[in-house]
Amino acid sequence: MATSPDASPAGQERPSGRRYGRWAAGPLLGQGSLGRVYLAHDGAGRAASLRVVRASLARDPSFRTRFAREVLALGAVRGRGVAALLDADAYGAAPWLAVEYVAGPTLAARVGKGGGPLGTAGLRVLASALAGALDDIHRAGLVHGGLRPSNVLLSADGPRVTDFGVSAGADVTAGAEAETPGFTAPETLAQGVAKPPADIFSLGAVLAYAAAGRGPFEPGDGNGDDVPEVQGPTGALGPPGVPDLTGVPEELLPLVTACLSRHPAARPAPRTIARMAGLPLPGSRRRALTLADTLFLAQLAVAAYPLGGRWEGRTGVR
Repeated sequence: MATSPDASPAGQERPSGRRYGRWAAGPLLGQGSLGRVYLAHDGAGRAASLRVVRASLARDPSFRTRFAREVLALGAVRGRGVAALLDADAYGAAPWLAVEYVAGPTLAARVGKGGGPLGTAGLRVLASALAGALDDIHRAGLVHGGLRPSNVLLSADGPRVTDFGVSAGADVTAGAEAETPGFTAPETLAQGVAKPPADIFSLGAVLAYAAAGRGPFEPGDGNGDDVPEVQGPTGALGPPGVPDLTGVPEELLPLVTACLSRHPAARPAPRTIARMAGLPLPGSRRRALTLADTLFLAQLAVAAYPLGGRWEGRTGVR
């Protein structure tokens, strides 16, 4: 619902020590379509990322109603892969929410600023962690609505997802076009509606970025500049282009290919993704998928929408 700490403007701004509930706002961490994000602390010294809504949104009654509803839903999301909601006020003069502060670089910083692409083992961990986070988010009736490298945080105890919380089926046209087009599903760009399968497309794009250091559709930096082609807000799905999966390890190509299917119904569910990555989520009743299983699932996705390029060439489809 706001940008990650990587979006910090030069010179961290302080909001004059203002308090929001029990939270004292400190340095400015970043800003996005929702408003500004501050590092805040409560009286016990607990840290939080404090998101303060822009005044123009706060004056919109329909936004306040939606914000209050989504705050309630966010409170139900729990899991080791998400930054949990700690506190919120949806009815004050300046609506705000405080979420768990996660120390660690974003995936965009780790890959794009010297660390380079992740290895196969790291990609498997990332895939399973993101799948687990999306599973928890979707179970609460939400979608992330903007998953990208800059809101995946690499903490000491594993990857964590932040900046989530859009009601499933909500209109996200403005946010998708302005902030995350290179990681946004074609149906979301075309129709402006966020649903769980759109998050799976974003997960696949994030994995491709982590493997290659750029988005899968055009050479880019992972900050949302790589735009799949769509027909526009007509309701029809346009061709999202051919993803360049150069750099994705051979054994993970079926997983990424399936996630990037043009058709939402052809994309795997979060728990299937974790099994395809070889690291099933806790509580999964099925074993990790074998290579034959993942190839079969990928072939279903390719049959529904032939992605072409590197993946088809390497499997001899041409």
